[in-house]
Amino acid sequence: MQVAHHFTSLEKRQAAQKNGTAGHLDLLCPCFTQQMSPRRPSQCINLNSILVNNMANGDENICNSVREALIQNGIFESEQEIQYATKFSVRSGTNKAGVIVYNSGKIHVEGPDSELKKWLGELKGSIESGAATPGILLPAEIEKFPQTLQDRVPDCDGVVLWFFQEALRCYKAGSTAGAAFMLGAASEKAILLLTDTYGNRIKDEKNREGYFTRINSKMISVKYDEFKRSYKSATPKPKELPLSQDLEQLLDGAFNFYRHTRNAVGHPQIIPDLDKGVILANLGQFIVYVERIYGLMAFYQANDVAV
Repeated sequence: MQVAHHFTSLEKRQAAQKNGTAGHLDLLCPCFTQQMSPRRPSQCINLNSILVNNMANGDENICNSVREALIQNGIFESEQEIQYATKFSVRSGTNKAGVIVYNSGKIHVEGPDSELKKWLGELKGSIESGAATPGILLPAEIEKFPQTLQDRVPDCDGVVLWFFQEALRCYKAGSTAGAAFMLGAASEKAILLLTDTYGNRIKDEKNREGYFTRINSKMISVKYDEFKRSYKSATPKPKELPLSQDLEQLLDGAFNFYRHTRNAVGHPQIIPDLDKGVILANLGQFIVYVERIYGLMAFYQANDVAV
């Protein structure tokens, strides 16, 4: 998955123009996965033309800050010089808005009420106050991830939901590591619910006690491996798709990804190498992951297990 590329700082870009190397800067083409609105090739932003040809009527420093934030969030559409000001046209999905920067330094946000306009208002306030720019602007579908999880898994455990919401908050605040850690915690709680639900339905008391003895006081990876070993020899198993294939085809991969990325953050051995786009993709995948876990839990809540 790809998200909008970060590009060089203002100082580096100015140096590139001075040295005549601005033409070597990459083009910015913010493309998104199914959860996000794809941009057509004609919408790709030519940074060279912006950086080399732009002489803003509006306050230059403020225009640079606005332009940088808009491009970084993949919502920049066009830039136009008007009398005593520079106007930026902005688009996110079906929402459109505008930002006008006057030569006096005043910033005006225009457009119908929307999450986009609200975010632009936060950007305006942060620039005027000298504070940090607002968090990452996400398309409406992604903003609704927690509600989507609740809609698709009405019985979702409150702890799972809380950590998932925190993961999204971290991502929006620009903390990829924080999002990875929170996703790992949410995943661990969901897997614990699955392993316990399965174990409680083992019909033979001796086998049930043996199962819990093997998983108690163990790391989550050991618990999950023990659950898989027991599951392979257990009857009954789900026979209908997708649950009949989910354990190996979906749960294994997702569980290990969430666990590894959480450990990369939680074990301070090296600086973790986490891709922002991959974390965002797995925020969306988490909804399906939890939905499948709860599907397996529902199956075993309705069936005794023989191992």
